[in-house]
Amino acid sequence: MIGLRPLIEWPLVAALVGLFGTAGLVLLASEEGIYDLEQAVPPLLPWWRLAALIILVTAPCMMLDVSAKMAGVTWQEALPLFREVLTDTHAGHVWQWYIPAALAIVIFAFATMRQPLRVAALLGLSALIIFLQAELSHATDKGLFAVVVYFLHAAAAGLWFGALLAFWIIVRHGAPPREWVGRTALKVSTLAGWTVLTLILTGIYTAYHGLGFDLYHLLYSAYGRTLLAKIAVFSLVLPIGAYNRYRLIPDISAPTTQTSLVRNVGLESLILAVGVLGLAAILANTPPAHGHMMPSGAQMPM
Repeated sequence: MIGLRPLIEWPLVAALVGLFGTAGLVLLASEEGIYDLEQAVPPLLPWWRLAALIILVTAPCMMLDVSAKMAGVTWQEALPLFREVLTDTHAGHVWQWYIPAALAIVIFAFATMRQPLRVAALLGLSALIIFLQAELSHATDKGLFAVVVYFLHAAAAGLWFGALLAFWIIVRHGAPPREWVGRTALKVSTLAGWTVLTLILTGIYTAYHGLGFDLYHLLYSAYGRTLLAKIAVFSLVLPIGAYNRYRLIPDISAPTTQTSLVRNVGLESLILAVGVLGLAAILANTPPAHGHMMPSGAQMPM
């Protein structure tokens, strides 16, 4: 059983990193005179508002689950413990920042304002909550450097997933000029390359702390098997991205090529959202295997 918390955390993580990545992409790809922020943001607003509501609704559920786990009680029994958890625990101190930031995201997603202000606010607030998520993770037991690495890992995933998602939504629903599509496709591909490199490097560091580079832990612990599943799904996306970069983007001026590219980007986004982020939510709630004793009678693989 994976428990209830990953099922709550998966839409939260998808909404959070997606909001961060889509805001980052429109900021990076907006071009005055071609397709600026005032034009690029409207197609994304329904997604941003949905993401803001998901973050606001799931955050208290996460906090309630944390309180229940700390006390070893049910959610209903944990309700009276909220104040004590908020004031007397590390998680509570983090949530004191988390909830106001989630409320602020809703305000900036729904209020009427200039789009550059909206984008900057959503980008900054989502980055803050991603860092707070890192403070609530297993990484906090390893110190600030591990928390920063966790943050970089999540931020890189957000930029990759969000850039793909923003490109797909804008091209399908925003009718951008073909020149913008070609330039932005190349920017998204380049950004994906750097984020994948960041994910690999930070993932190695995280795997070391979770597994200790122990083959037994990798193959036979719940943490190791979940990590292997995440890597397998992650690997499915790489050939699609490579095909887009080296086969489709050079020929982006052809209408049929653009259609193929948008279809592939949608597929990449779906695999990342459902597969990689779903498994990441499970992994984040699976105790690291490093330092755990082998079961009685188990043999170390040769």
